[in-house]
Amino acid sequence: MDLSRGTRHVVTVVAILAALFSVGLIAQAMLPTPRASKDSSRGAAGGAGGAATLPPQDVPARGSGQFIAARGANPPVGSGRVYRYEVLVEQGSPVSVVEFARTVDQILSDRRGWAASGRWGFQRVPAGPSDFTVYLATPGTTDDLCARSGVGDTLGEVSCRGGRNVVINLRRWQLAVPWYAGAIEEYRQMVLNHEVGHYLGHSHVGCPGAGQLAPVMLQQSLGLQSCVRNPWPYPDGKTFVTGPAGTP
Repeated sequence: MDLSRGTRHVVTVVAILAALFSVGLIAQAMLPTPRASKDSSRGAAGGAGGAATLPPQDVPARGSGQFIAARGANPPVGSGRVYRYEVLVEQGSPVSVVEFARTVDQILSDRRGWAASGRWGFQRVPAGPSDFTVYLATPGTTDDLCARSGVGDTLGEVSCRGGRNVVINLRRWQLAVPWYAGAIEEYRQMVLNHEVGHYLGHSHVGCPGAGQLAPVMLQQSLGLQSCVRNPWPYPDGKTFVTGPAGTP
């Protein structure tokens, strides 16, 4: 068949577009299927599916390893043994030391927190003599600090308590986990209370029963088992929520 020049040009363009589309399909088919992360594979109750996707955040994988200490001191809260704590934030963090210290203070002074036991109180102090230190660190620095304290399995994903150090992973602080989607403040309360609970001598426990409040010493960053999320050791201000001992 004899084609005019204009028609031949149209046919040529169509052929090129068809070829590019075909290559695109082939390239797309060759891409690996994304794998769910350890956290995102769990649902709102720690089971499969059902978790909302959390918004992306600009969280650096590793910072300078240098920290800025919060200034000033607060009056003590609670009764019994008063623990003095410092607050430090890694340089370059998108969270300011003032903001982080304010949140830590609010959590440790809350009537639903550890001070509700009547056994412990808390007071933030500036750099100097203290009982424990709360760090906000990038994932890489979290791994370093935790490993130095004998905790070597944080893998850039979770927080830890080692010795007198309570190390909060910036990634989790900013992103939480899927079963805390839409409740990032609750996640922050939970993770700080969990690690401070370790400092106070509490070990991990399991879920006490399906549909019940999760104990704060349940590893809620890894899943809720069959419990309902709960960030507080004393959620009603007087009753300590716990579960079966010896559960990892």
